[in-house]
Amino acid sequence: MSIQVHQVKGDVVELIFNPREEDLRVGETLCLQEREREGGLVVQIVAFRMVTYPSLIQEQLQLAMGATPADLLSYLSEAQEALREWESSEARNLKVAICKIRKLAGPRWDQWDGWIPTRDVEVTRVSDQELFANCLDDLGNPLHLGETLRGHPFCIEGRHLEKINVITGVKGAGKSHLAKVLLLELIQAGAPCVVFDLNKEYVHLPRHEDDPFSGQVRRRGIVHLKAGETLKLGVRQFGLSPLVTLLTKLGLPEVSAMHFENRMARLFQELWHYERQGKKVPFIGIQHLIDMADDLEFSSNEVVSAAIRSRLEAARNTGVFAERPEEATSLQAEYHRIRHGGALVIDLSNLTNLSRQGFVQAILDILREICEQEIQRGTGRFPFVFFEEAHLYISRNTIGYIVTRSRHLGITCFFVTNMIGGLDETVLRQVDNLFLLHLPFDDDVRHISKSAMVDQETMASFVKRLRRHHALVLGDVTRQYPVIIKVKELKGIHTAGETQYFFKPRLSGGNGTPPAAPPPSDGQGPRQAPLPLAAPPSPQEAALLARLQARWPEVVARLRDKSAFLGSVLVAGRPTRLQGGTLVLSFTARDRFHREMLEEPAYRALVEKELSALLQQPVTVVCQEAGGRPRGAS
Repeated sequence: MSIQVHQVKGDVVELIFNPREEDLRVGETLCLQEREREGGLVVQIVAFRMVTYPSLIQEQLQLAMGATPADLLSYLSEAQEALREWESSEARNLKVAICKIRKLAGPRWDQWDGWIPTRDVEVTRVSDQELFANCLDDLGNPLHLGETLRGHPFCIEGRHLEKINVITGVKGAGKSHLAKVLLLELIQAGAPCVVFDLNKEYVHLPRHEDDPFSGQVRRRGIVHLKAGETLKLGVRQFGLSPLVTLLTKLGLPEVSAMHFENRMARLFQELWHYERQGKKVPFIGIQHLIDMADDLEFSSNEVVSAAIRSRLEAARNTGVFAERPEEATSLQAEYHRIRHGGALVIDLSNLTNLSRQGFVQAILDILREICEQEIQRGTGRFPFVFFEEAHLYISRNTIGYIVTRSRHLGITCFFVTNMIGGLDETVLRQVDNLFLLHLPFDDDVRHISKSAMVDQETMASFVKRLRRHHALVLGDVTRQYPVIIKVKELKGIHTAGETQYFFKPRLSGGNGTPPAAPPPSDGQGPRQAPLPLAAPPSPQEAALLARLQARWPEVVARLRDKSAFLGSVLVAGRPTRLQGGTLVLSFTARDRFHREMLEEPAYRALVEKELSALLQQPVTVVCQEAGGRPRGAS
């Protein structure tokens, strides 16, 4: 290669080359080998700049300022001639490649000790095969992630993917796509996986299929568990610590939480002794705890008991607690289904922000028990857990516990986020592998650089220049050598998240024809229909409202049969006005949680369907705080 060494400063090498002869790219690895002796450097391109020959003339002019006027005029004349030759020569197209020294070249790459070669070197490209031999291990567990910049398949060793991994990039860079590539590769390699899915990113992946007769796995894939529907837990399954966390998030005061925790600890201890004696342990649902609060079993203080009861009601309204034994989901049984390859996708999209943290903590406690069982049996089928935007539903203390204990429990974690600043330094200091996509922001680069895997200059240079679906892979899987890859496509698999849009495409064929202009206005602005509550209700609507108010307990009971959660929400509401097909349900100020739940489109649609059938006319439901303005009108 016709590449020359310009200069070496610290660990930075500047190489001059002609881009018309050599097509170099950021992230490419080169070898600088001395011609007459053994020894060389492995360098990696981090940036380019143009050769600025006129600046060299300026430097020389400054040096010549001490010369005589005649010498200076002669020098300026020569400089102008040299500049004209430069403008007309091929040299004006030369570029400078800014490279970082990575290793000492040799049969096996070694750590750089500060040695630099002379200018008389031969610069050659490092082949992908040589890069793989020195940066990738193969212990028989290859995971195919994509291809190199030169198009060769890129595989990492599954063993080195354990234990703490971070996948990050700006929105739209392809971080979730890369996470799905890793997930599907792990599934095909026979690994059990668990995904906390916040926005239904993973629910469309291929489903796990079992033979109904033999129980054998027909196809490895995902098992979709929707929190509050196909995934409900009994109180004992949920666990004491997560339950206290959930109630605290719902506003339970500290003193009341202490009374509740003390009594529940004794109850769980009693159930444990029952099991040790071989007796059948009764199922405990959230209603049992509400009854205990009514009986003042948590505290003889009625105020404390009332506080506990109200939070237990709110906890039941989340829908994640099973009312009967047959409703409870055995997470251990579901894990057994995917124990030899598959993924439990736990859909958190229906849960409120307050309920997610306690629920996820309960699932993590169950996973910890599963890991402890695997350790006792010596089977080692430990889970690979994917956290989408973990900081939104897991506390910093819990994340710290997961990171520090994962190596002892066997759990492998993937933190997938586009808000890298939300991850604590505890995670970055413990991280084993980074999968970085496009990151244009300096603050994000500085934060991720706290992992100390590579210098900040390299990090900033690479992640700011990454194209869509290209990733920087760095960590144990590459022996700490930064490698840029193109993430593979998942053909035939729906990988896009469920993004909802208001505006729909109106152009056919993509010919760029602008949409038709709106009809001319009369200068008074768009005409709007009158608000539904602008006029007083009609006598017929007043009669219908009175009929509905009389039958409201019956309506609540019928809806509770369809959804226990919805029934408990409606108990707190009262129909107060019916006009123009719009029904107003009023809630007190302390029932704000119930009102907000009913404003969820799915629940409101169920109520509107039931009321429309009862009143024999279309009904739209809006909610308001007693004495306040209606909210949620469609």
